[in-house]
Amino acid sequence: MTLEHHPAAYDRVRAAIREAARAAWTDLRREHPESFYYFGLWTTPLAHRPVPTAISAEGLARVVDDYRMRGMVVSRDELRWAENDSPFDLFGDEGFAEVERLFDTFGNPYDRPRAVNEALFDAITGALADLDAEGFFGTGAERDTVVVNVTMPGHDEADELLASARALNPPSALSLYEADWSA
Repeated sequence: MTLEHHPAAYDRVRAAIREAARAAWTDLRREHPESFYYFGLWTTPLAHRPVPTAISAEGLARVVDDYRMRGMVVSRDELRWAENDSPFDLFGDEGFAEVERLFDTFGNPYDRPRAVNEALFDAITGALADLDAEGFFGTGAERDTVVVNVTMPGHDEADELLASARALNPPSALSLYEADWSA
């Protein structure tokens, strides 16, 4: 049985992602006491190892101001969920070294079977679901202030973004996210 077909291998990947995401979110909030409303992991359609990202109200304002200073007319609404434009995109990425090592054991993403990539996607999503289930992103009203998601920037369709977010968040956390992506 090869590694990519052994269920325990995916469990190890999920656990490593969970702990790397936990460290990234914890360190981010400690080092940048801002109003974070988004935390996510992004990957590619070929299930490259995930990358952490986050967005805060203050970070969004800085990005919008920076674009405007460069002569580009943008609004907060346009960039509210633009994770790659966030100053916190990749924050904590160095903590994903073990995740990268584990992903490498599954081979080149361009050569892996589709079933392997799907299992890796499940591990990424499952890691965030595990954190949420333990109350890591808060409970009650506190939990409603942050959207958690797994995305593929540049490849996502609104329906895919919403489906992923709905699987990972309580409905009460998604009102703005759903309104923006449904528009």
